[in-house]
Amino acid sequence: MRETFDAFISYRRNTGSTLANRIYDFFVSRRLSVFLDTSEMKAGKFSEQIVNNIIGAGNFILVLSKGALDNCFDEDDWVRKEIKTALGYNVNIVLAIDDDFSFPQDLPDDIKEIRNFEAVFFNNNNFKERILHLEKLLILSPVLNEYLSENDYGKKATSLTGEYMTYYEDYENGKLVIRRAPAKLKQFFSRVTGDTVFDGTRKWKLSGRVYNGSRIVGIYSADDKFDEGIGTFFLEIKNFNHLEGYWSGYDSANRRLTTGSYVFNRLFTSYSIYDVSKKDIPSICALADAALGKDYVTPQTVADLIDDGVKSFCIVMKNSYTDELLGFCVYKIISKEEAVDICKGKVLPSLYAEDQLGYLATIVVSEKYRGNGLATVLIDKVTDIFAKMNITHIISTAWKHIGKINLQGVLTRCGYKKVTEIPDYWYEDSIKKGYSCPQCGNPCHCSCVIFEKF
Repeated sequence: MRETFDAFISYRRNTGSTLANRIYDFFVSRRLSVFLDTSEMKAGKFSEQIVNNIIGAGNFILVLSKGALDNCFDEDDWVRKEIKTALGYNVNIVLAIDDDFSFPQDLPDDIKEIRNFEAVFFNNNNFKERILHLEKLLILSPVLNEYLSENDYGKKATSLTGEYMTYYEDYENGKLVIRRAPAKLKQFFSRVTGDTVFDGTRKWKLSGRVYNGSRIVGIYSADDKFDEGIGTFFLEIKNFNHLEGYWSGYDSANRRLTTGSYVFNRLFTSYSIYDVSKKDIPSICALADAALGKDYVTPQTVADLIDDGVKSFCIVMKNSYTDELLGFCVYKIISKEEAVDICKGKVLPSLYAEDQLGYLATIVVSEKYRGNGLATVLIDKVTDIFAKMNITHIISTAWKHIGKINLQGVLTRCGYKKVTEIPDYWYEDSIKKGYSCPQCGNPCHCSCVIFEKF
């Protein structure tokens, strides 16, 4: 099985090794798993290890030291290959820029996009401040975070019963990809059963047995009798929060036998959902400022939602033990005309199918709780609320920056389909209201991607 890392550090050895090693030492001291070629290389082909470890890492830290990109017009240059791999596999990219670095006037087309990613600037006097900022830009697995107590997170559990987020290797158009899918397991003595859902539509049944208290061996099969997909899985029980191993089986969509790594991370489920109240206003605004840009959601915005309660609503999710705000979702009942306005006049024939539509306007989950399926819970909750109102057509907006759509994964898993994209969607609004986009600053140049679900 491919080893996975929290971060992969890419650097130009002759000028960037000092900063790369300092970053590596800091994150190792924080108990993160970091790949640096001088420390983590194992026996085997160098090229295969580099590519596999970039794909398997959650983050790609590119150290830009003096002349780091000067050789990148050489197609065999390793820094260029590493950047190209990270871009191609949609790894979270963060730039660590040294004092004496400057971008070349031009870069090859396949890596020129690297200029646009979040950057942290280092010099000899501000390392501690800068490295802490760099850490905040990383997307880390919830297994490593310490904000969940042992009781909250199941470390003292004696059963595998629970909800998980799974990560598995698959192939799409001949290209290796890492997919995510929610799963539920139930354990009765040595028997383990469950199900998992891919793309919000394809459901798979899981059935296995625990051997020697440390391993699970079982089979999976499609819930749809017309789907021929079937296979086996083998998992090691690292602890009651984390299982990892392999799956292998027949891919009916691609008509081939496939195998790949398979990881289960237990989800945080100690939450409660409420209608928003006035006491939630400061917490909502703080969460929105961090995720969407300062003043995109104002106290008056939330107060208006509370006062409305007829067409516009908001639900909040809180930690059941600490009452900490974990996330919130703003949703609305809109007319066909309002839906056309949201789509900036784009003609979507489906908008004329219903007199009223549901609108998922804003979905935010606290950064430290992301990866636990909480956004999925919020979206499913609102979908159920709309269903009780006899509203079956729902649209949602998501921002897109440098090719990445912020809610694409969770919306897809909840059964939403992408229908159109609108460039510079918030440009005029950001100037008028003065809020600062976390990706672009002010003005905002993000595109808006419209999703819908029936």
